[in-house]
Amino acid sequence: MRRVELALLVGLLLLVVSLLPLADRGQAATAVEEGDYWTYSSDVDVEGMSLSGSIKMKVTGTEGSGAAEVYVIVLSGSGELSGSYSGYSVSGSVTYSGMLKRLVSNFSLVSSDLEITMSMTMQGETVDMTMGILQTYSPALDDYIGDTIPAHGATIVSNSDVTTTTTIEMDMLGQHISDSDTYTDYNATQTIQIATTNQTVSVPAGEFDCYKYTLTTDIGGDTEVMTYYYSTKVGNYVKSTGSGDISTGFGDSELKSYSYAGKGTGASSLFSGTNLLIIMIVIVVIVVVVLSVVLMMRKRGGAQMQMMPPPETGAPPPPPPPPPGP
Repeated sequence: MRRVELALLVGLLLLVVSLLPLADRGQAATAVEEGDYWTYSSDVDVEGMSLSGSIKMKVTGTEGSGAAEVYVIVLSGSGELSGSYSGYSVSGSVTYSGMLKRLVSNFSLVSSDLEITMSMTMQGETVDMTMGILQTYSPALDDYIGDTIPAHGATIVSNSDVTTTTTIEMDMLGQHISDSDTYTDYNATQTIQIATTNQTVSVPAGEFDCYKYTLTTDIGGDTEVMTYYYSTKVGNYVKSTGSGDISTGFGDSELKSYSYAGKGTGASSLFSGTNLLIIMIVIVVIVVVVLSVVLMMRKRGGAQMQMMPPPETGAPPPPPPPPPGP
């Protein structure tokens, strides 16, 4: 691969990081217990390809003490890729794992650590890739809305400086690509607004009375909007949909199964740091970037990849528009 193609691949993959959710906003968390979990399913369709998958978020306990004590929420899931891209058949599999840490005192987001591993095949070429994304928030992103049920029309704004570190390991066209980078000193502003109450929503896990709320993320004037349906019975959102330049038409994320202590008003804010719909959108963007480079190489007659140093990407000022997300 010529230097310009390697620069295109690594640069675009690193920019995908800015599409990751910074955090979701939700209702108060007052009754979380170790062992509580939520499993979501989602289908994403774009560019002739379909990605179906599920993810489980489970409370495994707490760590630290005093003001620094945090809840630890473990993420695990998988998905299957199928369809075609530019007229060529595509297949593959994806697994994802990670961990969220949120303050016990007010449930603000401290960090989000996600790893995506995928293998995909097109035109007899197999691409294997592992991408890690670690995000830390200073101060911890305050998405806590209080101990009471939020009122219709309520609006809350939160700000935090975000540092994102990425790592990429890829085997492609007989060569190995490795790169890492850190983005620092950009600010995220998120606004949550309660739109309606007592809205009935049916998902695979059942039928629930929900609060409908919108979450808007603004980074450098670029915005993205997500809509969530939160149930106090579940203690989390039961459905999410996206709108905006990135997420329009990608599909919905729905609650498949759950186990929740059921006390208090719920814990939507605790677990919304990483949402299946947004994770899958990020995966599809990565797939499109990688397949585009594969096609570029094949159209050039399979030129040999020259292992050149990765480009100096640096921190975007600000990064491209991100979809927010849980």
